[in-house]
This record gives sequence, structure tokens and C-alpha cells, in this order.
Amino acid sequence: MADSLRRLISNETCRILQDKLETWYKDYHVNSCDQNLTRCCEVMELNAIIQGQLFTIFNQACREGGQYAGVEIIKSRLLPWLGTCFSSPTPGSSSHLQVQ
Repeated sequence: MADSLRRLISNETCRILQDKLETWYKDYHVNSCDQNLTRCCEVMELNAIIQGQLFTIFNQACREGGQYAGVEIIKSRLLPWLGTCFSSPTPGSSSHLQVQ
């Protein structure tokens, strides 16, 4: 799992995503609707790449943990999130998403 995490860090996708978000934010009000939609699609595509890599790490961590390791985390955090079809969490429930 550590190798997958190292690859995620070193492949620059997260930094590219951050750069695209910052650029989009600066240009949002001068962009046309089509330009903003294009930027949004680019961000979602990069996000999907990162999510795919994170799910690979998640899967590896589950395998390393054994049959029942992590069950409560999956039940309490992953399943509700998946149940919303990847929509954003409700405004009051993002405390566990903040970087520490």
C-alpha cells in the first residue's frame, strides 16, 4: 500500500488539480459558460483519476487489514458517502474531511 501512496504523491495529479482549481477561480467571472463547464469537466476528470488511485489504496489497505479490519470505518463513512452517489456532504458534516 505504501508504494501506491508514494506513487499518488509523486505523480503530480493532486498539484495539477489544485493549480487548475486556482486558475479557474481567478478566471471564473470572465469566462464564458462553456469555458467554465470545460474547466469543471477537467477538474472532475482529474478528481476521478485521484479517486481511482485512492480506491486502489483503500482496497490494498482492506486486504492488509484482514477480513474484519476497518468494517466500522467502511460502514460509518464510506457507505453513506457512496449512497449519495458521490454528491457533496451536507454542510454540517464535513469535519472529518478537513486536512489535519
